[in-house]
Amino acid sequence: MEYYKKTFLGSIIAFALSISCCWISSLMIWFGGLAFLGVMVEFMENIRLPLVIMGSILGIVSIFLFLRNTGKKDS
Repeated sequence: MEYYKKTFLGSIIAFALSISCCWISSLMIWFGGLAFLGVMVEFMENIRLPLVIMGSILGIVSIFLFLRNTGKKDS
């Protein structure tokens, strides 16, 4: 019975190694993406206030232009 446990375990290990070309590359891509995301979050943390200010200004300008254009269509 011990012989069958070893062969079963060996077949599971062989199966995992045989398909490793597919999942290891995918795993490395995910880890690289997560590392890039971590760097971008750190960078964005440093420029958060200017981004909020620019976003607010652009939002106000877009609302102003929208209201100005809708006023011209009604005339």
